[in-house]
Amino acid sequence: MKKKETFVTYCTGCGLCKSVQGVSFHTDEKGYNIPELEEAHLDFCANICPAGGAASEEMLGKNVWGNYQQVKLGWAMSRDIRREASSGGMLTALCCYLLESGKVDGIIQTKVSEIVVHGTETIISRTRDEVLACMGSRYSISSPLDNIKQIVKEGERYAFVGKPCDASALRMYMKQDEKLSEQIKYILSFFCAGQPSVTAQKRLLNELGCKEEECVSLQYRGNGWPGYATATKKDGSKMTMSYNDSWGKILGRDVRKACRFCLDGIGEFADVYCGDAWYLTEQGTPNFMEAEGRNVIFARTKQGEELVNAAAKTGDIFVENYQNDIKDLEKIQRYQLERRATMEVMLRALRMAKKEFPNYNKKTLRGFAQHVTRKLRIKRFLGTVRRVVQGKI
Repeated sequence: MKKKETFVTYCTGCGLCKSVQGVSFHTDEKGYNIPELEEAHLDFCANICPAGGAASEEMLGKNVWGNYQQVKLGWAMSRDIRREASSGGMLTALCCYLLESGKVDGIIQTKVSEIVVHGTETIISRTRDEVLACMGSRYSISSPLDNIKQIVKEGERYAFVGKPCDASALRMYMKQDEKLSEQIKYILSFFCAGQPSVTAQKRLLNELGCKEEECVSLQYRGNGWPGYATATKKDGSKMTMSYNDSWGKILGRDVRKACRFCLDGIGEFADVYCGDAWYLTEQGTPNFMEAEGRNVIFARTKQGEELVNAAAKTGDIFVENYQNDIKDLEKIQRYQLERRATMEVMLRALRMAKKEFPNYNKKTLRGFAQHVTRKLRIKRFLGTVRRVVQGKI
């Protein structure tokens, strides 16, 4: 499958093709970066982009949570990091450990833009303080790979932190680029449910009662778990909104199309992958009441396992076994499970409607589908058909 329209429609905006192939991008009405692809770029996209399907061929549909060496529950031992980060602070603590232990020379990661409060920029952190400056969720648009080939320096070693789609594209490309593969020693990622648009950012600010030109800081989470969306004005006043309202009612309702049809929100191609390990209510639903943050930690590779164990040994992080409780993830991260398991029927609906669709491996899709009921699959199929008819897809 090498249809230009498919790669444009389901582009995740990672920017890797810009760095490697020199692809130009433009910004659409919602603020997303859209590639201007030519025929010469399609082989690259087919082998690297998530929509091309090459990555999905390496997924094992029988395990909805992907391959892993070990799964742990844990958090950063630094109380400041644990509180100020979005959840347990695990990724921040691991990045600090990697730098301070000398395992890497820099952390390639995303930081809030100095120009736009809801914008992002990619930087290389080389000190603990620089890592801490990147701490916290950025529920906004990012393209952390758009200059990856240009920013790495000869002879240096790095860790990369990015969304699951970024991790997938980078991992697939590193198979072709031996030099970059030798330099990127670790890939770290996190649970992701989508990239909210610039339109959604402006709506959030509006609902918070803060005009964009008055806003000096927009924090999505942190300073607690899950923490509050907080807009800070030039005069120092702050407006807050709960995570359930900011993400559940505004940001999560307006995400990139590729995110709605993403097969990998769980970082299958990362060495270490972390997410919120929400406590459960008596009804078996995630409890978003403020608490001490904690992460579920998947060490997906042997190298990732060694990293987590080493950081725990030095006291940078606390971890405990989670293997016996992993079934709880079906309730804690229900959206991730259902999106993967119903992808087969959602794509079937797109094919019937003669719409573009990602070229995911059919065997993988059938494997994931076994993790939910037939009733739910039918519901998702009909829901996709309805959205096509309504012009929402």
